[in-house]
Amino acid sequence: MDWHLIASWRDAGVPLNVALRGIDIAMDGYYARQTSRSVSKLSRINSLCYCHDAVMEAYAGYLESRVGQAPQTLEDAGTEAGEGNLPDQNKDEFGREAVSAYLSEKISEIESLLAKQYGCSSPENIERALMRLREIALEVKDGSKTDTEALERDLGIIDKLLCEELWTWVGAEERESWEQEAKKDKILRVYKKQLPKESYEKMRENFFRDKTRKKFHIGELSLFRL
Repeated sequence: MDWHLIASWRDAGVPLNVALRGIDIAMDGYYARQTSRSVSKLSRINSLCYCHDAVMEAYAGYLESRVGQAPQTLEDAGTEAGEGNLPDQNKDEFGREAVSAYLSEKISEIESLLAKQYGCSSPENIERALMRLREIALEVKDGSKTDTEALERDLGIIDKLLCEELWTWVGAEERESWEQEAKKDKILRVYKKQLPKESYEKMRENFFRDKTRKKFHIGELSLFRL
């Protein structure tokens, strides 16, 4: 669930250095409040959910400070974060061979699933997703697709399309079982209490996507899974 919270920050456009700043602010505030307590009575933080408000406040401040300015580059972000220059976005940060191998593995997974479920005929949405994934794999292989942020966005769109289609393959009884499991999940219950409704619904949606992927033995399409 914490992984999905990080993904929601990424999807919202929060730069890495801003997210780290928000986490630092949240933790500084936490430790400042603990100084007057004995070590044995210190409360624990078990989830990044604790930092969500601080991250979003840092992001709001970041957006306000950028009004009227040119878009921030990856190099600017790295310098501001005190991390030096980040790798050039066009220099294949993840390694072309590694990304190509990863995409080939994902294509094989989907092809195996289709062969098992449908044989020669398969749903249009799955075929569209598979076709686009093959196109991306070719673009990466020949070096025409080196923008890793754009690649990650494309993979996210395909992953969503796949999960939405696979969800229709899940029986009503099993869906109900997952619903009950979601209601009892401890981390989701924490998120429901502490996150805004929109953010919580995103976490809940990701919970069901994970269940769907596991059922059909399909891994998430994301460079972060490399």
